[in-house]
Amino acid sequence: MYVDPLEDTNIGADRKGSSITQDNSVSPFNIDEDSMCEVLKRHQVPSGFLDVICRFGDRQVFSDEGVGSVICNNPNSSCRDIFYQLRYAERNGRKHGDPWSLRQTGVYHRYSMPAVGVGQNFCLLLHPMQNSKAQKRISMAASTGMTSRTIGLDPVRLHVLIMSSYVNNWCWYLRYNTKNYLELEDMLMTSDLRDREDYLGMNFNTLQALRHLAAKLIPIPAILRNTISIITALQTMNNSLPGPHDEQRVAETSYQLKACSSRLEGYISATDVLQQRIENMTKFLADGLNLQNQDISAEINNHLLTLTKDTVDDSATVRIITLVTLTYLPASFITGLFGMNFFSFNSNTRTLLISKSFWIYVAVTIPLTFLTLGYWKYGSWHQKKQRLKDFAALRTA
Repeated sequence: MYVDPLEDTNIGADRKGSSITQDNSVSPFNIDEDSMCEVLKRHQVPSGFLDVICRFGDRQVFSDEGVGSVICNNPNSSCRDIFYQLRYAERNGRKHGDPWSLRQTGVYHRYSMPAVGVGQNFCLLLHPMQNSKAQKRISMAASTGMTSRTIGLDPVRLHVLIMSSYVNNWCWYLRYNTKNYLELEDMLMTSDLRDREDYLGMNFNTLQALRHLAAKLIPIPAILRNTISIITALQTMNNSLPGPHDEQRVAETSYQLKACSSRLEGYISATDVLQQRIENMTKFLADGLNLQNQDISAEINNHLLTLTKDTVDDSATVRIITLVTLTYLPASFITGLFGMNFFSFNSNTRTLLISKSFWIYVAVTIPLTFLTLGYWKYGSWHQKKQRLKDFAALRTA
């Protein structure tokens, strides 16, 4: 735990602060549970600040995106307590993957204004990493006498210092996401989805990249609106400070808070526009992929139709061959049965002699031929009827 005693004996101020850090935004705090309870008990931190502490963890909880700030009065009317969780985007310094991370800083501040002199402050900060930007700026401000005195006279300036440490990060974070979107947009708008090579490049991975980019932007408006609500609470605190205060100093602080709020509102509008553009491009890509898939399906159907026609032609040929075979089969069978004794060849006269019993061959062959063809025709009709019956049963099922 890092403890920074913000004291300046020359001006008689009593300003104390404690900073508790994590090694990174997904690791536990560098303090055990008993020590944390001791800090909270010693400085009489309200139990509501436990909600802020519990929001630090290894998983993002979407229900925490819109949680705002709390301002409460102590039993002593000259005191004000304010605590909140400030969420912001910050570069993580990774060489691979997304170079930006969404982080949070927990703030508890108690301010007590005496009737005369500089007020007393206690500030407890929860940082997602060691030597965070806000912690460095607060330490630098504490080492500068005039800045420290300003914070003692106007405690809201401390929160302006924390806000201004991160509020402009949203501008660069949105620019980074906009750049990624424009790269995808250029690739899509310069591609012809009707071209097979371009289509192979515009596959599910491209659609997934757009969806991932859209998912990253979803929590941003809620986070920014939550930050605006914190600024609004700070405005309320600034306008109702107990004890004597400088109207000009209050006006300057109010102006800085309004400037931060105005920038955040602009970032919300920019996020909404970017989300709409991503949604339109995602729909464009999805429609293009669907049309391309329909073209491919139509091409496959045409190939299947060609194959079906070839199959039908082959089937007709087989039917003709079957019909011819069945036509000559009875005659061949009867000829073999009677041993070809219906015909003889006279070598002297060189003529073909037909037996008087030839009518038996004709009388047996012709009926047997019709019987064979009729049975084949009946079998084909019965098979077709059964297929139609099965198809009708499938349609009604």
